[in-house]
Amino acid sequence: MNNLPIQTIALLPDHIANQIAAGEVVQRPESIIKELVENAIDASASSIIVIVHKAGKQAIHVIDNGSGMQKDDVILSIQRHATSKIKTSQDLERISTLGFRGEALASIAAVSHLEIKTRTSDSEHGWSLTIEPLEEHVLEPCQTDIGTQVIVKNMFFNVPARKKFLKSDLVEFRTISETMYRAALSHPECRFTFYDGDTLVFDVQQSDLLGRIEALYGKEVSQGLLPLHHETLEVVITGFVGLPHLAKQSRAGQHFFMNSRPIISRSLSHAVFQPFEHLIEKNMHPFFVVNLTLDPTKVDVNVHPQKHEVKFEYERGIYNAIHQAVSNALSKAHIIPEMQFRDQVSDQPFERLSIATQFGSKTPDAPLYVNRLTGEIIHQTDHNPSFQLSDSGNITPQHRTAFEHLFGSEESLIQSREQEQQSPQKILGSMWQLHAKYIFVQHEEGVMIIDQHAAHERILYERALKALNEQGMQGQSLLFPIPLQLLPEDQLVFMQIRTDLEKLGFTFVEHHGQVNITSVPFDISAGTEHEAVQDIITQFREYEELRSQSSRDNLAASMGCRAAIKAGHILTVDEMKSLVQDLFACDMPGVCPHGRPIVLEMQLREFDRRFGRTS
Repeated sequence: MNNLPIQTIALLPDHIANQIAAGEVVQRPESIIKELVENAIDASASSIIVIVHKAGKQAIHVIDNGSGMQKDDVILSIQRHATSKIKTSQDLERISTLGFRGEALASIAAVSHLEIKTRTSDSEHGWSLTIEPLEEHVLEPCQTDIGTQVIVKNMFFNVPARKKFLKSDLVEFRTISETMYRAALSHPECRFTFYDGDTLVFDVQQSDLLGRIEALYGKEVSQGLLPLHHETLEVVITGFVGLPHLAKQSRAGQHFFMNSRPIISRSLSHAVFQPFEHLIEKNMHPFFVVNLTLDPTKVDVNVHPQKHEVKFEYERGIYNAIHQAVSNALSKAHIIPEMQFRDQVSDQPFERLSIATQFGSKTPDAPLYVNRLTGEIIHQTDHNPSFQLSDSGNITPQHRTAFEHLFGSEESLIQSREQEQQSPQKILGSMWQLHAKYIFVQHEEGVMIIDQHAAHERILYERALKALNEQGMQGQSLLFPIPLQLLPEDQLVFMQIRTDLEKLGFTFVEHHGQVNITSVPFDISAGTEHEAVQDIITQFREYEELRSQSSRDNLAASMGCRAAIKAGHILTVDEMKSLVQDLFACDMPGVCPHGRPIVLEMQLREFDRRFGRTS
């Protein structure tokens, strides 16, 4: 029998213990910037400057004009669990500062080269502390401005296993930008200046929240906001929510702050989304900046290493308060329509609507009718002679042409059956649209149901992928150039995919430092050129994080998703036929680029079985 060595327990050396502990606090360059900016805010800084080199991997420089530190505090600041923000367990129960654990600087010092320069207002000179792992610290007096400067270099130089898991510079800079946006929005009273190397990303002056949103997102966004204000016993809700047209496919424009602390909560995000449920598509996300002010003893912020998630004592009450605040804002702006149907339901399929003037017909001579069987809304006008309805809603002889338009005439059905008998292949008969979302196609074995958005998305995806991999596509020239205005993180993505965008039919011309759109693909409708580029970039960013395919595949999928017809788009019979033909000319007509089904089939024998027919 082999004698196994006796296992002994030993304390880890400090530098190894610090490296392990640093893993929870410092995961990427963004983690360092978040911690240093929070320290600057806690030090009552009114101006914070952040400079990054190579997405923070090479160097990070954070400068603030806060209270600074004395000599003894500088030395203590890099020790684990050294903090000035809490002293007793009671302080831990009512945390009002952003930082409180005393781990940030110690963790940063364990995995990088760190230099701190600081000076208080009552000192004639400041102090400089240089720290390198396994080296003696160097503390000496220096001349510096009031406040604190922290310089971090060579992140993870001594932890190569961690360094190799960092993402590309583009992805890392994107996460840094998102953190800087959150910090700037959470404290509009503080000036934030952000540099990517020598390039100024943004410089936002002290302002109120609306002014800060305009400085970061532009006037178009700030003019499309509704103010929020709602108070309960548990929480005060303030901030802004965007009108439906500001909704995007990504969550980049969604911000929650709890006592000026950026937080992430899917349940609270759902509370904002619910009032928008019938105003925007399900895959869209409304823009909002929501501040929650509540008693710090009613929330636990010490539940997540990155402090992004918090635990509320009365989460259901806060959820309801947010839902009510957003609903009130939309109702006051008359965004949520009030629809009233006739009390007595007619036996006929057409129902007359009584609807608010803002959302319905503009004159009493042009009422609206809805086909309760198909969901089609019909405007009774002189331009629609085939849909003549009486005031009572009863069907008149002219209704027959309406149903023939949807389901096909008897003559067309007879011709379809004759074609079926002449050919062994599957013959497609009449087509109609259900709720402007699905195309029903009759054939000899039953009916085929096609998701119009997913079908068009597959068509455009394959067309775009072919253009990217081959000769490209010709676009349509614009009469006037359209300025392309993008957020900093989107500008990086644009630079990455610009060449491929031009293969899809876009062209861009630079004039005096401004990039202009001069042509777009034929699938992009007039008036949506800038929005199309923005949406493609947003979708591409999301795909790059979620899909493992190549960048070109992700760009083709982004193009397909953006330009495809949406649910609710009414198609003519010719348009439906063209869409179906183009779909079955694709290499993979069965699924969209995301893997969702496009076509469902119901066999005639299944209908017979369900209706109890034996033959």
